[in-house]
Amino acid sequence: MGFLIFLGVVGIGIGMPGPFDYGEGISLMKHKYASIYGLNVKREFVQRLDLEEDFLIRFENDAWTFLRGEAWLGAAQEYNRIVGLTLGTGLGSAFMVDDEIVIEGAGVPPHAWVGALPYDDGIVEDKISRRGIISRYRELAGNSFSKNEDVEGIALKGLESGDKNSLKVFDELGFTLARVMKPLLSDFKAECLVLGGQISKSFSLFEATLKKRLRSVPSLERVIRARLIDLSPLYGAAKLVFQKKVKNWGVIGVYE
Repeated sequence: MGFLIFLGVVGIGIGMPGPFDYGEGISLMKHKYASIYGLNVKREFVQRLDLEEDFLIRFENDAWTFLRGEAWLGAAQEYNRIVGLTLGTGLGSAFMVDDEIVIEGAGVPPHAWVGALPYDDGIVEDKISRRGIISRYRELAGNSFSKNEDVEGIALKGLESGDKNSLKVFDELGFTLARVMKPLLSDFKAECLVLGGQISKSFSLFEATLKKRLRSVPSLERVIRARLIDLSPLYGAAKLVFQKKVKNWGVIGVYE
């Protein structure tokens, strides 16, 4: 979640994970941030900051604000057809054409959410996410797995000591990501794929596999980690406020 505030100047832009009613500013999340389920976040900002009722407050999916930030000030500046993925607790996604977020068209999944696409006996997010990495590492490590293991520690084992289980987990991550994204990128005619989220900080562990398997996508010119992993959602939220015309996308995102 990211937000940037310009009190008394422009407005407030907020990137929030879904499900969320972005038009009304109401949280519909039960899986995380459960304490604000049903809360009108927009009204809370107005009341707690003593703002005018018509003060500009805009909400958007946090994967979308991430891509806005990277397209504006980050690694995807030079491209017109861009796909952004945020790899972390879940798998967020955004599709952009000529600086505009799109939610339909060739190569764009329902609600523009790659993570919800069917995969094996579940969905893509089951494999490409924090829980997916930890689960797979647990399978490989067996009795040597510690209950305190997290993605950062697993990645460090691969980076610092060449741990074979860690390297295998991230190699498989690159393979799965390429398998899922290749048809989407081809149909969307993507020029750039940019990766954000905390897991993308371990990009070097799956970069080679991912790039190799996406090499045959005709339109794809660049596969890259975000230049501003932690700041792009904030810059994207600012860009959302700066835009003269902001569309109300309504409720986006379903979590089961």
